Amino acid sequence: MFNRLIAFWRGFLKIIFSQKQWFWPRQSEVLILDGFRPYVFKEYLKPWNPEVLYMRGEQFNIPVLLSSFFRPDSSFFKPESRINAYMYSYIEKVCPRLVVTFNDNYVNFYAISKKYPDIKTLFIQNGTRGYYFSVFETYNELDSKTTRDFFVDYMLVLGSHIAKKYSECIAGETVIIGSIKNNMVRKEKSPQKGVIALVSQWRKSKGFYMEGVFLPFEEHWTKPDSLVVQCLQEYAKNNNKRLMIIPAGLRDPSIDLLEEEKDYYRELMGEEPEFFNPSGPYAAYQSIDSAEIVVALDSTLGVEAIARGAKAAIFPIRGTLTGDRALNFGWPGDFPDEGIFWTNNPNPESFVRILDYLFEVDYEQWRKDVKASNFSSILVYDPGNSIFKKTLEQILGAPNLL
Repeated sequence: MFNRLIAFWRGFLKIIFSQKQWFWPRQSEVLILDGFRPYVFKEYLKPWNPEVLYMRGEQFNIPVLLSSFFRPDSSFFKPESRINAYMYSYIEKVCPRLVVTFNDNYVNFYAISKKYPDIKTLFIQNGTRGYYFSVFETYNELDSKTTRDFFVDYMLVLGSHIAKKYSECIAGETVIIGSIKNNMVRKEKSPQKGVIALVSQWRKSKGFYMEGVFLPFEEHWTKPDSLVVQCLQEYAKNNNKRLMIIPAGLRDPSIDLLEEEKDYYRELMGEEPEFFNPSGPYAAYQSIDSAEIVVALDSTLGVEAIARGAKAAIFPIRGTLTGDRALNFGWPGDFPDEGIFWTNNPNPESFVRILDYLFEVDYEQWRKDVKASNFSSILVYDPGNSIFKKTLEQILGAPNLL
């Protein structure tokens, strides 16, 4: 009972400190569920004038919230049922033909189509996936009575390997579109010769739980980062290259703590790090486009760089060091530990081998090597998102551009 009261109080405080809408939401053909980066696909949904349902407590519609309290499926002291009641009340008020989300890990989304058969549902995979903190982990933790009803009409995913993995958990049609963000940002910058761009995955964290075991920050983040960073430092000095870091805030504005991130890299490097500093919602893509070589551990931006045509090294050694094989290159595909531009092994000799290859290979040969590696099974590239547009028209009809 005490835990329920605590949960209720936290929910109450969320409502108090959130933005509030005092009028009913308008009806719309399209509802964006969760305000997580809605700008990414709002451009494509604009002809249908979508409504947005915020699910993280940043905004509440008060009339919908009050009406949700009186639903038979709402329990006053159960946060999960209150959230679902709010979501269902909002959907019923908007009356959409399509509910779309960029949050493919939100499992309650997979019950919408069964509850409202006339409404289509669609999720867009927003980044590469491992096992932990994903729908795959949740699927294995829930009982079969719940997971057997997981359904979504359309799963828009990065590549064929992950499409197969989603299909093991969720019923519905998979459509391979690549990364919607990567597809929509045109390549406008030319690579700066001699620049190595490291994709930072720094975040403010105490650590990480895996199989109920706590891995401290130093083990999960600092150790693999230091192995890669120190090798890149030495390589840059020995080969007259320039090492620059793409800060985490350029990938995800919610991690924009640049001074703390700089302190982290100062400690790893023992010197002042050099950071990219472009602005705008797609600054990370500007950064990878302007580097001769991109280096990433297990960041989505690393594989997006390859899809865009950039020469990139992928060093997903975090999985090897922690025992999390789902962080290996190309998971859930079955790729070898060593490849022409990747290694799962925390071995500086492998790092140097790959860097030497990338600086020596010309772009024509690079494209052939990438194709031969079956990289497209991890991530396809569809500039302009033609597949996504076609899928929307298949569901909603041709957009009215007037």
